[in-house]
Amino acid sequence: MRILLLTLLPIGDTLFATPAIHALRERYPDARITVVLYPTNQGILANNRDVDDFLYWPTREQWPGFLGVLRLFLELRRRRFDVAVEFCSYIWWATWMSGIPKRVEMNLPKLWWLLPWAGIAWRRKHAVEHYADVVRRLDIPVQDWTLRMEPSEKEKARAQAWLDRYRVGEDELLVGLHPGGEGLWGRKKWGVRGFAQVAESLSEKLGARIMLMGGKEDATLAAEIASLTGARVINATGQTTLGETAALAARCSLFIGNDSSPLHIAAASGTPVVGIYGVTDPRSYHPWLPHGHEGTNYRVVRSHLSCACRFPLIGGANLYGWVQCLSCPALETITPEQVLEAAIELLTKGK
Repeated sequence: MRILLLTLLPIGDTLFATPAIHALRERYPDARITVVLYPTNQGILANNRDVDDFLYWPTREQWPGFLGVLRLFLELRRRRFDVAVEFCSYIWWATWMSGIPKRVEMNLPKLWWLLPWAGIAWRRKHAVEHYADVVRRLDIPVQDWTLRMEPSEKEKARAQAWLDRYRVGEDELLVGLHPGGEGLWGRKKWGVRGFAQVAESLSEKLGARIMLMGGKEDATLAAEIASLTGARVINATGQTTLGETAALAARCSLFIGNDSSPLHIAAASGTPVVGIYGVTDPRSYHPWLPHGHEGTNYRVVRSHLSCACRFPLIGGANLYGWVQCLSCPALETITPEQVLEAAIELLTKGK
């Protein structure tokens, strides 16, 4: 049995798909499971025991040229996969051109891109459940809803080296911050001054150390936050792999971030998180803990505006919804006091 997983997804959604991938492995323990993904996403699945190997989809940053793309499709045909599981519905033609006889894809509502009333219940489901629905079309139930991401031993060691370098004690209060957020043309990013004020308050009130995390694209934001606050800041932004980010987040007593992959990696690592949501819908993207509860394991901070939190899973927003979300100023109305209150509530319950 040879199974191909088409997971050309954002980094956080790749993590959301891991319960469905585990269900596939449980049903077919001897199958060869190959994942097609972006090179930037491999860190999510690199040490996942449910996956056997990877094929990389070309990106602008690592463009292999026309011949490189052709070699990928020839490799897909050469491996003669039995089943293709398409977690991303917009590149269905890739598996069709590869001659894979059986294909299952996400069951999108008809005319979802045009009709606002098409698939209302579908839009309100969490992304984890949407990806589980794909494997359910193979009559495979998802019973274990745990998000799976395991840093390597080297990544754990490098994360510990970060902590040792800055002399972070085992019992010291460490709070992770992520000010970035890909997607929606920057509409996920709360202001740096708000993050700086929250960091300052947590340092003054609780004596917390602050660790800034994120990718290279977030380095400018992190540097600005560090310059705006007198808190004791460790800036690891752009200097860690996804696995190292997971290991550092697991050490934090709390993680605060926009609705983006570091927030969900931290939640999957077992760290209480405060998520800041502007236009994305928490029903689709809230921090996922199978037995967790909002107010105990995580908090969602959102705007009071009517246009806020209206953008569901990709494929769930129609054309009008896109326009409305891009013009919604929801993040600008969220105050540092709201985020600080949520953070202190989780830290108090953690104690």
